Amino acid sequence: SRADTQGAGRVWDFKQVETICPYCGCGCTVVLDIRDNRIVQATGKSHSGINAGLLCVKGRFGHDFVNHPERLREPLIRRGEKLLPAGWDEALDLVVRRLSQIKAQFGPDRIGGLASAKCTNEENYIFQKFLRAVIGTNNVDHCARLCHASTVTGLAKAFGSGAMTNSIEDFDHTDCIFVIGSNTTECHPVIGSAIKRNVLHRKVPLIVADPRAIELTEFATFHLRHRNGTDVALLNAMMHVILAEDLADRDFIAQRTEGFETFLKAIEPC
Repeated sequence: SRADTQGAGRVWDFKQVETICPYCGCGCTVVLDIRDNRIVQATGKSHSGINAGLLCVKGRFGHDFVNHPERLREPLIRRGEKLLPAGWDEALDLVVRRLSQIKAQFGPDRIGGLASAKCTNEENYIFQKFLRAVIGTNNVDHCARLCHASTVTGLAKAFGSGAMTNSIEDFDHTDCIFVIGSNTTECHPVIGSAIKRNVLHRKVPLIVADPRAIELTEFATFHLRHRNGTDVALLNAMMHVILAEDLADRDFIAQRTEGFETFLKAIEPC
């Protein structure tokens, strides 16, 4: 925090490192002030990056874990019933020996790897490459699959890619914002800030469809408080009305979509 930086040194005592915030998928640019190999503070880079200098409370203050005294700084090996400190050479030799034994005795598919959302894309790539190329198994998983599998699958089927196809800057050019199934200000605060900024300053209509009274409902033009578990029914009903009242952009549908006839059959009962 700012209080923690008092007495840490003057501006010229710090080394500044520009990086990407590791917390959510926004990819905000963060500038770390470092002294003696310790993070002193994190700030946004003014008018730079997708966040344009903005940071949420996690991105700005949630870096104490890096230098936390309880963080593991050396490998531990179980000796008897206790995990005791060991040297890196001994620990790595043990890992190599045990993985080799398992692979030789039971085959490579008896080994699996679980990657981490706290690692960079490059580190996770190397991890899966090690398992596939060195160990010889495709048993690779990631903790984010538990919470993002449905999102990635839905985006991939709808847009051809398991990631967003628009940018945060698009909020500054939209005529209406529709939020469903997202507590945006909690999960992606910088995007939540962009939504509120456009609602307050450009008077963009905001429609929030959520059974909860989330923060964005305070800024919403309409709050559709449907029942839990009826998101799909609500969306199908809305699309049925759009088509029935001839409000759809037919040229866009013809040029930019696939499987529209199948979609029409899916919403006929609405």
